[in-house]
Amino acid sequence: MNQKGFINIIIIAVVVFFVGTGAYFVLNRQTPSTPTPTPKIPASGPITINGEITCLPKSGSAQQTLECAIGLKGLDGRHYGLKNLFEHDPDYKFSAMGLQVEVVGILSVEEMRGPDGNKYDIAGVITITSIKEDLKGQEIILREGQRENSFLLSKIYSDRVEGLNYWEYPVATGQGHPVTLRIGEVVSNGCTVRLTLIRIEGNAAIFSKQTDFNRPCPICLAGGTLIDTPSGLVPVKDLQVSTSVWTTDKTGQRVSGVIIKTSKVPVPPTHQMVHLVLNDGRELFVSPGHPTIDGRTVGDLVSGEVYDGAIIVGTAHVSYGDGATYDLLPSGDTGFYWANGILIGSTLR
Repeated sequence: MNQKGFINIIIIAVVVFFVGTGAYFVLNRQTPSTPTPTPKIPASGPITINGEITCLPKSGSAQQTLECAIGLKGLDGRHYGLKNLFEHDPDYKFSAMGLQVEVVGILSVEEMRGPDGNKYDIAGVITITSIKEDLKGQEIILREGQRENSFLLSKIYSDRVEGLNYWEYPVATGQGHPVTLRIGEVVSNGCTVRLTLIRIEGNAAIFSKQTDFNRPCPICLAGGTLIDTPSGLVPVKDLQVSTSVWTTDKTGQRVSGVIIKTSKVPVPPTHQMVHLVLNDGRELFVSPGHPTIDGRTVGDLVSGEVYDGAIIVGTAHVSYGDGATYDLLPSGDTGFYWANGILIGSTLR
């Protein structure tokens, strides 16, 4: 073999080597998969976090029972227990589901368990230093057929949206009322929640959601409250339209009327009632926003005042274990009636 032929063989061998090697690399190179990012677990220590008040979920396949452990769902998507919420919230202002808040405190990466022994799915527990409402509101994105609170979005146009609004106050009827919203216009459940349409992007409508604690929806009575009727005491949850009931006329005289409206308003497990106690032994469990006979609400009453001829000795906020509150409207001049022997107003008109 001459020198030229030998060189050609060497060149061919080198080419085959590199081509083969390149083919090996190509055949064995795997397109690196993009790993699913694992959210960074917050470290223990000082924390400032924004999110919404919610009931904490149970971990894994644990049964989601009816109790509600009030916690925070942060903007990071994680849930946090709130260790001393009620020390900073004696009036239960920050116990409403969906409220946007900013929490400052100390995070401890620890577990929380429910009454059934199962763990809550949380990133940790925050010992609160301060909590305040996030007045900027939460952005909510809705598409056709989706619902947020009381508003069901039906149709999106370039300059407006249409849908059904299911009012929750003063009476939750379950009936949707047609509404049309343009940019800047507001829809509400009639009390706590307001949705403002802030922009439209293609097939999505973006709302700002705000919660107002000064307008609680369920402002009625506990279901077992006894109402004075000419036939005797009857639980408010059993009363019906056209039933006779005692009321007052304009002069304050006790007169007989008939019930012209009733209401049953669903409430969350976290709903708080006022336990109103008078010094003559009368007492009543009623929502803080329920009207009194002097133009105020039950939540405005304080111990030491006189109400309905007796001195108030207690106005404590307590948890309410039933799923709904109730009210009625009697015929006549005032709309007043006696609940557990205490004269009160009606939320209905």
